[in-house]
Amino acid sequence: MQKYIGVERVEARPITRGDYNIYRGWQIPADENPADEGYLVKRGDVHENWIPKEIFEKTYAAEDNSPLLATVFDMKSPDYKNRFETEYRQLRIRYEGLKRMCEKWDAGELDFTPTCPRATYDKQMAAMVDYLSVLEIRAYDEGIDLWG
Repeated sequence: MQKYIGVERVEARPITRGDYNIYRGWQIPADENPADEGYLVKRGDVHENWIPKEIFEKTYAAEDNSPLLATVFDMKSPDYKNRFETEYRQLRIRYEGLKRMCEKWDAGELDFTPTCPRATYDKQMAAMVDYLSVLEIRAYDEGIDLWG
């Protein structure tokens, strides 16, 4: 079979398997546990279903908790300018996250111990700044508004 990667925006709320069956007006099958935790998932106005909690939480993340994840839809755009803007936004999000981590490290406020030497992170940030600069030059040359 062909493999696929799904990218979709859904609405969801926690609901047990039993409550989902009641919601749908169905009898709970004898071989199902009505206490199973899961989510009612709505895809637009056309489809809704129940997904077990562990599968849902591996598959979906709250959009407002993940600014990087929220950019994924624009990576699918047929317009290269949208994909370009998204590449820039993704890199900026990653750079700012790494910069915040290093600032916390310097202040002794990290809640974990980094595995790489600090110089490695500094080199990564320098490369990211260079990459951002190249994208900004390209955006100017190509008439792409990164800040609009």
